[in-house]
Amino acid sequence: MSWRVFIVLFVCAAVSLPGEPSVRVSGHGSERATVGNGNKIVHYQGKTHVVWQDVTREGYVNQVKSYDHSTGKWSEPFALGHGIDNHARPIIVVDFSGFLHVVLSGHNSPVTWRRSARPNDSSEWTAPKIVGEGTYPVILCGRDNTLYLTMRGNNRVGVHFYSKPENGEWRLTSHIVKQAEKYRNAYGAFHMGMALAPDGDIHAVIDFYEGQDEVGRGLHQAVCYLKSADGGKTWRKADGSLAKTPARPEDMDVFARSIRTRMERLPRPELRNFGIQVDAEGRPYVFYLSHSERPGRLLMVTLDSASHWTEKNLSPILESKWPDMRVTDGRTTIQEDDRLCILLTLSPFNDEWIQGRPSRAMSMKERTDERVALLSSADRGKTFDVESILSPGIAFNAPNLIQAVGANELKEGSVPIFLHFDGSRAYPGGGDYYQKPVIEYLKAGEFWTNNVFLYGLGR
Repeated sequence: MSWRVFIVLFVCAAVSLPGEPSVRVSGHGSERATVGNGNKIVHYQGKTHVVWQDVTREGYVNQVKSYDHSTGKWSEPFALGHGIDNHARPIIVVDFSGFLHVVLSGHNSPVTWRRSARPNDSSEWTAPKIVGEGTYPVILCGRDNTLYLTMRGNNRVGVHFYSKPENGEWRLTSHIVKQAEKYRNAYGAFHMGMALAPDGDIHAVIDFYEGQDEVGRGLHQAVCYLKSADGGKTWRKADGSLAKTPARPEDMDVFARSIRTRMERLPRPELRNFGIQVDAEGRPYVFYLSHSERPGRLLMVTLDSASHWTEKNLSPILESKWPDMRVTDGRTTIQEDDRLCILLTLSPFNDEWIQGRPSRAMSMKERTDERVALLSSADRGKTFDVESILSPGIAFNAPNLIQAVGANELKEGSVPIFLHFDGSRAYPGGGDYYQKPVIEYLKAGEFWTNNVFLYGLGR
């Protein structure tokens, strides 16, 4: 397909998807508007706050807006700051005093933090403060309002862990994992999920995606686990043994690992975590995707009564209902009654796949043939219910669930709310990546803008 300059016109009166409980929150979403492991939705004391990334000819803009359930009205969006590119997206958390905190990602560049001027109010914010330099932030908030933040360190050195006491300053607390020296000249990504247990322990799942050969990148991949009982200063395996940090998979609990030549230059991850959740008893649950043994294999790993990791394959539940589809994306959360929820994107299993792996091209075009499904368990993972949430026939990208972080309220008994966007994830210019400075694409209008939706607001 040839790329051309174009202008997209939006019908502003269209505020929801036909037949679906999705409300449009923006008509200018970027090609990565709701992507990322960090939390993007806060529901607290009668208000819902959402963050996402817009794009215009002037650049990428991180936005927040709020819905007041008592009045049924949305606030005007507040521009939190410009992003260097489509990686520089926002995340949000609410502390136990009601203040909102946003972190604006960089892309191997400064990552900044802002706090709302008033509790549960997104209309005014403190000035941005630099936390560190990096990409892909994930945030937690403890009961004492201490903030915990991870990001991939600048120049892909691994994952850095930062903390901020309620009335203190941000500080670099630890370097959790590192890139192997033999892979330092290649691309590296370390996507992670974090969850706080009732006793204050921090549980983390961390992906490794690093290395490159003559075919493509992602030569070494793994999904691993560590936990911390001292606010991120030191890290341990599930059995309590101390991990040497910055850690490599050999120092961690490893759920899956693959070292092999991939099937294209910029492959999607073969192993990828969908998040980690912790129940009221402090038991962690890790969900991850693996294409190693067979396409679209969804697995849950948790600790048994003897504190040994046990694994459960959830794919048969989905494939019995939709045999021609496979999992390609997902996010998880846990509700206040310990109901586990896994929101999944299912894609047709067809000739677009390469050697049983989803191709990069599959995610770089507008699609209307995918499905969003919800797996949920009310008995700590013993059994699961499944339901279709968004059916084929509409375009959607990056469904991103509200997460159980900080003082977020996740009421039981309903589909958790989530953000998503329509259109395409294609990079400006239509290639696999930026081929020139991004602002040149934007000034020339060589980009898509997308509608951003919030699902389940009135449920």
